[in-house]
Amino acid sequence: MATLWIVLMVGLAVSVTVAASIYALRGDQQRQVTTHSVTAAQAAAWRGVEVVRRYLLAVDPATMAGWANASGGLAMPATFSGMGAIGIPDGNAQITALSGASGNYQVAATITALAGSGSTTTSATVEVLYDVTPGGGGTPTSPVCATIPAAPMVFNGDLNITGGSLGVTNPTGFENIAVAGSITLSGASQASISGCAKGDVTLSGGGILSGGHVHSQGTIRINQMGNPSNTTLWGRNVTIGSGVSGGNYTAVKAGAYAASVYSGGTLIGTTEVGGRLIASTVSGGLPWSVGTVLPSTSGRIVVTLASGDTWLLDLSALTTDPGSGAVTGAASAQHLSGASTDALPDQLTFRSTGIAGGTINLATLTIEQLWGHYLSISGWGGRYTAVLANGDVDIVTGTIGSLVGGRDITATQAGLYWNFPTVGNGTVAGELKWGGSRQTVPDVGAAMPGLRTRQSGTTPGLPGIPFCDTRVDAIDVSTYRDGANYIFEWLEGAPHLTIRNVRNKAGQSMDGVYNLATQDVRRLPANGAQFLTCNWNQADNGAAHCFRDKTATGAWTITGLTHLPRGVFWFDAALKIDGTQLRDDDGNRDLLTTLIAKGYVTLTQSGHDRMIAPNFSTPARICDGDYYPSNLCDKTGASSQFTEWTDAADTRHRGLPIGNVALVSESGAQLSGWEIHGNVILGSTLATAAQTTVIHGSLTVGTNSPGSATTIQQGGAQVIVPQNGDNHYNPGICEAPSVTPGGPAAATVRWSRYR
Repeated sequence: MATLWIVLMVGLAVSVTVAASIYALRGDQQRQVTTHSVTAAQAAAWRGVEVVRRYLLAVDPATMAGWANASGGLAMPATFSGMGAIGIPDGNAQITALSGASGNYQVAATITALAGSGSTTTSATVEVLYDVTPGGGGTPTSPVCATIPAAPMVFNGDLNITGGSLGVTNPTGFENIAVAGSITLSGASQASISGCAKGDVTLSGGGILSGGHVHSQGTIRINQMGNPSNTTLWGRNVTIGSGVSGGNYTAVKAGAYAASVYSGGTLIGTTEVGGRLIASTVSGGLPWSVGTVLPSTSGRIVVTLASGDTWLLDLSALTTDPGSGAVTGAASAQHLSGASTDALPDQLTFRSTGIAGGTINLATLTIEQLWGHYLSISGWGGRYTAVLANGDVDIVTGTIGSLVGGRDITATQAGLYWNFPTVGNGTVAGELKWGGSRQTVPDVGAAMPGLRTRQSGTTPGLPGIPFCDTRVDAIDVSTYRDGANYIFEWLEGAPHLTIRNVRNKAGQSMDGVYNLATQDVRRLPANGAQFLTCNWNQADNGAAHCFRDKTATGAWTITGLTHLPRGVFWFDAALKIDGTQLRDDDGNRDLLTTLIAKGYVTLTQSGHDRMIAPNFSTPARICDGDYYPSNLCDKTGASSQFTEWTDAADTRHRGLPIGNVALVSESGAQLSGWEIHGNVILGSTLATAAQTTVIHGSLTVGTNSPGSATTIQQGGAQVIVPQNGDNHYNPGICEAPSVTPGGPAAATVRWSRYR
């Protein structure tokens, strides 16, 4: 019995010890979990302190003054919503008091955050007092703008037009179209173009705008199409086929001197330049091709240095010594490519080593100025007001007003003293010849009265080769994320919407972060007006949710859009808008937006009205609705205005530059017959469908894919250049200002404590 009693007592002691150990371990674990929860809650609360501070930083002066007004303003406590993603439930962040005047305010707030779950849920509350100086109504810092295209329609690669239509109207002060590759226009296309290309231009359908121009750094070829009126062709070489007739040209020009570029006596690079050679420097026989160039006083040339760097030199900005040909002012040249950061030497000399291009072939035309190196006219009876040839002229017949030739003129179908062209006043450095055997005419006066031959030093020089400016900056849409009002992203395994700088009609902030898979944004809590609804659903029931079914890899797809707020939208992937039927309370049926997407944008041609960029609309339509973008709108006066900002030239403008843009995509887009008011910038290609897309603004294609080809087969695009320069300042896109619009502001924590 004693032994049994001892065993029982020992067992009891062991059990008690084990139980005590387990209890102690569980207590330690509970305390550790609680400690971790408290730490997480405290961290979340301090994140809330910063979120509230940033919110106060963005409050405009009029709103802050209204809140502090004892006769009316912000009801206390004023609660925040949309902070659940950082651990602060709706209503757990509050402004509890606000006082002050004359731009200096004290704002008291409490922020309570939760962490953990179940029995381990803990909270942390921070009381904080802010000193706030709201925006003073000044202007934001100047945005950094991408390169502004030199034309309202730019393609950063080849452009092939085999059907559909393409054109630009009102291109005052612009090129019309600028293409970084070649232009090929053929078939039954209805395109009428005027502009320039870096590559060749081949036209066998469509047409050229009357009164316009086609410039090419390559060869211009025209066949099987009607001629325009008063149009200029200027390229490296020009060929107009015998099947082209009618119309008239203001000028047809081609060719330049291939020149070495010297700084002092040092060879530094090469270029192709128009002008004429200085007689005392010429070497070799006729036609003149080697010597020092007295360059043209207009146009732009590219200087390529031995290092490979290239520079763009504006000849009109230079001072030229007519005796030596030396130019001064080259240090102002723009750097195009290469690693060098040094400017060009200020004084340069161009020494021609040969001829670049300059061949013009045509049949029977009417041309005011025909200027090149070698001119070949195969037709009968054309009319040429002025013929300028640095080298030979071959012609069948025709009427020439004045002629300057650097070598021979040959009447290729003439007999001796018959079938020669007529000339009013002509001089050539060489001979007058006739027939296929090119025999010299003994009596020039009998064959072509008014022509003088063997005139020493006779040369018209060369027109040069045009520079086609297609420079555009690559687009990185992440740069513009912070300037957006509505940011759509895939975060933490779900589609999310972040709202920034958005207020309702009463001036309350709508800013917040929403999980679109679980939260309802058909109406925003603080306002109650319809905000974002889809699926053709005017009833605002459960089927009207937008993006609820978005997947990690899928596009942001809107089907049957019925309500959409105004402002700047940013998407982290592809975007598709498949039909709209907007029915806002003010009767608006247009998309009053800027759309910025990382991926491909598809705007289908079913059921839609117009898309209008904010600055292409009116302040009332953008700023006076149920929700408005406070960064784009200035509501401090009696009526709404667009935000004012100052550019680098200290010129003030209304409407932030990002509001000039209707659509930006790092990829491409299919626009399918939309009418778009605003600038369109596409990183890769443009796809067209059966209906023509009309853009009131500019179209830039291929910013991120140099060399990518665009083919217009049907539909096409028509660009109409706006005439209101201020509202549509800068056809490029700009980064958001570094200071919140409304001027410099401050919001700092005076003191804080846990409660």
